[in-house]
Amino acid sequence: MPQICLYLDDDVQEMTKIRAKERGSSVSSYVNEVLRRNNENSPPEELLKLLGSWKDDPMEEPEELPWSMDIERKSL
Repeated sequence: MPQICLYLDDDVQEMTKIRAKERGSSVSSYVNEVLRRNNENSPPEELLKLLGSWKDDPMEEPEELPWSMDIERKSL
């Protein structure tokens, strides 16, 4: 696997160490994960954690309205 050298601000380095420790991984693995995720077209992990967290009614498909409620349309 290729290696690179990064220069980080002290606060960024400390935050990176904390986040890696929270995930139970090495700093290298954590940085690899963050870079991979940021280079993909997927939603951020923080957004995914919010899914299903609302306390309102679950999203349900509305009942289909009868065709009699539809309006008359002109042909084009």
